[in-house]
Amino acid sequence: MNNIKLVRVDFLLIHGKVITKWRNIISATEIVIVDDKLSKDSFLAEIYVMAPPLGVDVHVMAEEDFIKASQEGYFDTNKINILVLFKSIGNIKHLMAKDIVFNAVQVGELGGGVNRRSVVNDISIDDQDLQDLKFIQSQGTAVYFQVTP
Repeated sequence: MNNIKLVRVDFLLIHGKVITKWRNIISATEIVIVDDKLSKDSFLAEIYVMAPPLGVDVHVMAEEDFIKASQEGYFDTNKINILVLFKSIGNIKHLMAKDIVFNAVQVGELGGGVNRRSVVNDISIDDQDLQDLKFIQSQGTAVYFQVTP
């Protein structure tokens, strides 16, 4: 998965910071959103596909489709820089439990809620998130919290 330049958890998925900051930093020409629920909602998925500026392709994939694309070498063979977005830490943990390995995972905006503790500006986690992050790190993946560059 050499062409994946950034794996980010951000419950907002595509928004201003992702487009104006992170996409520019890694010169992303493609954004892949991995989310089972969103992949089944063609109307909402289309809104995300239309969100970025010209020249940036967006694909909304179910987890199984991401796994298949990975196994087929999609993320290695294309001459593109890819930003992969997940809505939750649990989504990443679920993929990694199926032998998908990421070098690093950036945890961005996760918002608040019941039983969530703030760990960094705009990033809060609950006990399940903490366990999932420990699993992700146990697989040799670097985990870091960062809202903005």
